[in-house]
Amino acid sequence: MLATSKSPPTQATLPFEKPEIDGRIPDERRPECIALIRELMETVASLPQTEPGGSHDDKIDERHRSRSAFVYIRQSTLQQVRTNTESARRQYGLEGRARELGFNSVIVIDEDLGISGTGSHERPGFARLLAAVCKGEAGAVFALEASRLARNNRDWHHLIDLCVLTETLVVDAEGVYDPRLLNDRMLLGLKGTMSEFEIGVLRQRAQEAYRQKVQRGAVLTLVPIGFDRSEADGIELTPDRQIREAIATLFQRFEALGTLRQVLLWYHEEQITFPRRRRHQGVTTIQWRLPDYQQLLRIVKNPTYAGAFAHGRSRVQTTVVGDRSHKSPGRRVPMEQWEVLIKDHHEGYITWERYMKNLELLKANSTKTREVHVGAPRAGTAMLSGLLRCAKCGLKLSVAYRGGPGRNGRYQCMSGCREQGRPICQSFAAFRVDQAIEAEVLKACEPLGVEASIQALAMERRETDHKRKMLDIALEKARYEVDRAWRQYDAVDPANRLVAAELEARWNRAMANAVEAESRLKHAAIEPAPLSQEQREKIFSLGTNLRELWEAPNAPLELKKRILRKVIREIVVGTDDPAGRIELIIHWAGGVHTRLHVMKNRCGRNKHAANKEAVELIQELARGWPDRYIAKILNRIGSRTGPGNSWSETRVRSFRNQHDIPVFSAGTERPWLTMEEAAGQLAVSVAVVRTMVNQGRLPARQIAPGVPWMIEHHDLKRQEVADRVRDAKLGRKTPREDARQITMSCI
Repeated sequence: MLATSKSPPTQATLPFEKPEIDGRIPDERRPECIALIRELMETVASLPQTEPGGSHDDKIDERHRSRSAFVYIRQSTLQQVRTNTESARRQYGLEGRARELGFNSVIVIDEDLGISGTGSHERPGFARLLAAVCKGEAGAVFALEASRLARNNRDWHHLIDLCVLTETLVVDAEGVYDPRLLNDRMLLGLKGTMSEFEIGVLRQRAQEAYRQKVQRGAVLTLVPIGFDRSEADGIELTPDRQIREAIATLFQRFEALGTLRQVLLWYHEEQITFPRRRRHQGVTTIQWRLPDYQQLLRIVKNPTYAGAFAHGRSRVQTTVVGDRSHKSPGRRVPMEQWEVLIKDHHEGYITWERYMKNLELLKANSTKTREVHVGAPRAGTAMLSGLLRCAKCGLKLSVAYRGGPGRNGRYQCMSGCREQGRPICQSFAAFRVDQAIEAEVLKACEPLGVEASIQALAMERRETDHKRKMLDIALEKARYEVDRAWRQYDAVDPANRLVAAELEARWNRAMANAVEAESRLKHAAIEPAPLSQEQREKIFSLGTNLRELWEAPNAPLELKKRILRKVIREIVVGTDDPAGRIELIIHWAGGVHTRLHVMKNRCGRNKHAANKEAVELIQELARGWPDRYIAKILNRIGSRTGPGNSWSETRVRSFRNQHDIPVFSAGTERPWLTMEEAAGQLAVSVAVVRTMVNQGRLPARQIAPGVPWMIEHHDLKRQEVADRVRDAKLGRKTPREDARQITMSCI
């Protein structure tokens, strides 16, 4: 119940009863006390409510104002600095607020604009702020909000702890906080936690949206050269035919040459330019210039050119450097660890199978990784570099060269040298081993020679036509640029010389480029002389005689090494020092294994020394023929001297003298006869003698393929030989017999 006041009717009715006043206050002082209390009530009612710890002004005293006020300004990215100008304006406005609160010295720290506050980047401005707080130079730290000072609790609490020790205030857009007060410190801790939680939520939302688009194969970054964006976040081949032809040529040359370095050298030797996308101040342009190795490597290793969408090919590796996390982007991961791989996502320049073969070829050519690979063919004379593996320790054999301009190669396993003073595993000269392996490879590739010669004739002009096509496209593009520059120049007002002069200069440059492109095309258009009939027959004969092709003086070593690497996977080699031989196991690419034994050179013998087979062959031939006839036989069977020359009468004579082989005397009877001499003694044709030899009626031997057959004198007196000679003279034909057939008697 509200009590009814006894005051006059004009007086407002109060919602409470007047308390009775005791006699401790005299009546004459009551009006003065009432007036003072009324004034106090009006003053309190007009002032804003204060916090339990006191008002904002009460927290800032002369002790703080005597020091400097530090205004910390930060935005997370450079894009925010360029676009979010209102946020920067609000942060710079804190300088005025600091002066309103009575600070005469205000220092603005804005070195951290464009740097994230998550703690993963060094912030020089924040370090400068901490140093000022530690020295007691800061009376207050001004920031728009807690997220500007830090986005992680470590930096935030470190700052608050330092402010407690140095009695420094923290001021944001909402109030003034004294970290020494329990309530203020709790509030600051909550703000720091909320700031860290906020950045985590924003990052999680953005990453989840990004992940959803990646799972669909949507392209969110710049597409590589040769592709353009299409509708619905897709990619497609660029409509520029010159760029498409250039990229297709790169993959064709890499498949043909086998090494990316050779492709690079081809571009520079032929002076063929390659497109490169350049982005400057938000404008993307295409520049044509000679490529570098890294540019070609990025294209060959990019699965986008194989029509696949790949995401997560590289990851960010986080390490602790000092007292801060350090992120290293661009760490490549194996293909099986890629986050997303969508094959046949779009049209590509090569197939996925070709892309995988290219990666295997790059890996095999690499020699800088920990894994041991064959390596790319190099210019050394050792043909088996990268293919030999030690049978004792399992490591790859290295190659060492010594000597004069010829540079004699030597294979050696250096695993022992890596230990403490141990000798090397094995070491041997390269010449004999190379010859033996080459002979086996030529024997295996002999059926492919004819097919290769046919393809060589069919591809006579293909490469020339392809190069001319590229130059023709480049000329067409250059003429378009000339026409475009002329149209721009023709559309401008001639009186506006500031614009007309620049457009005229562009027109002149375009015409100069067109003249250069036309000159290159004219030079390439010179028709090469077609292959003559003699040259065509020479190519076909080389296909049927791979030995002559292999030993041609102008045959490049790199190409022969590529052939060896194509047919041989590796060769396991070991040395048998007591027997003086090298034991090899050839692991062919088709899975077949072949064992081979090669005799080592004796001490003091070099690679030009004749082998044991040549000595035995000439020693046997010298028993029945003169040096001139021996030279003809050796040249007919393809034999060569130690240095690789053909045989002559003088060289045979010198060889006999070096190896103490007696000369054949014209008056000396040979211990055997040739087929022609045997036919003369039997008075029959050579065909009859050859038939008896093939049927086994007349024993004969041939010490090497191509060497005349040798028939002993006493074998001509055999009864079966005499019967066959009689039948031949009487005109009787002897049925052909096969020693493998079994004679069956009639039952």
